[in-house]
Amino acid sequence: MSLDEAIRAGDVAAARVALGDSTDVDRRDADGFTPLMMAAGLGQTLMVELLLTAGADLLAVEPRMGATVLHKAAQSGSPAVIRLLLDCGAFVDQQTPVLGNTPLMDAVLHKHEGAVQLLLDRGARTGIRNHWHQTALELAQEDGSEAIARAIVLHETASAEQLAGSALIVAIKEGDVGEARRLIAEGTDVNQRIPVTGTVEDDYTALGIAVRTRQVEIVHLLLDAGADPHGEIGLMRGTAIHEAAFLGYAHVLRVLLQGLDRGGVGSRGLDAQGPYNGLTALHDAVWHGHVEAAQILVEHGASLGLRTHSGQTPRELASLYGYEDLARILAKAE
Repeated sequence: MSLDEAIRAGDVAAARVALGDSTDVDRRDADGFTPLMMAAGLGQTLMVELLLTAGADLLAVEPRMGATVLHKAAQSGSPAVIRLLLDCGAFVDQQTPVLGNTPLMDAVLHKHEGAVQLLLDRGARTGIRNHWHQTALELAQEDGSEAIARAIVLHETASAEQLAGSALIVAIKEGDVGEARRLIAEGTDVNQRIPVTGTVEDDYTALGIAVRTRQVEIVHLLLDAGADPHGEIGLMRGTAIHEAAFLGYAHVLRVLLQGLDRGGVGSRGLDAQGPYNGLTALHDAVWHGHVEAAQILVEHGASLGLRTHSGQTPRELASLYGYEDLARILAKAE
């Protein structure tokens, strides 16, 4: 029995034998579906687990609509398969190129309330619109799926209440140093994060917000209380140091770098590269021509040789954008 036949029959034992015969675990059928897509679409948890263990490509997309394995699981409505795929690193909000649908939208359209709730619980954003400009909530309302629509509304309400209840974040945004000091003294989590709701501050830490709003005194307070100066912030997965460098906030950057020195983490935090474009904090400072910020980073030992995903060092990036003064400073530092 071939691997495809075993999957369609739901025969895990036969699938294991087929894989043992050196069958390509990612071999596509005539429609372009991989075995993992088929198993996920059929809601076969044990089969999906077997294929993942055998090295199946979790992030593959099918060629006609651009659906992922997680889209297929959402269409099947299997919470167990969805949970397994998310635990292994599937992208919860990936949109198909043809329709613009997310897995959440597919779960809504296929009326799978349990799958919808699980995706919401695992961070699926409700504000994304497909290529017809519809959100998941609008799809549910248009389809008359009242229970699903109610679940989405409750989730959105809970997210808004969570944000409103993040007293430290609120104090920082309002520039209320006294309130921030009081909350920190009371033991408020200094590394608390903003929930992901579809704003530019999604998943920012308290420190990230303090840096973004240039609240220097609060940055000091947070660092003194143990806030992580090199923890990831926001959807770009940079650090607070990236944020200060990108914005050119030289004074804030000095405070953060003092925090790194106190924490004894050296260049591990200083030279972190963003996963989206490979930029370090020094690249970010150069990108927008922030000379003082770039000089501060160089003085603290920022690497001059790391390359972005496009292949540029900080000096090469400065030359690319015509920042000749910066290019000369960096060339001298090399």
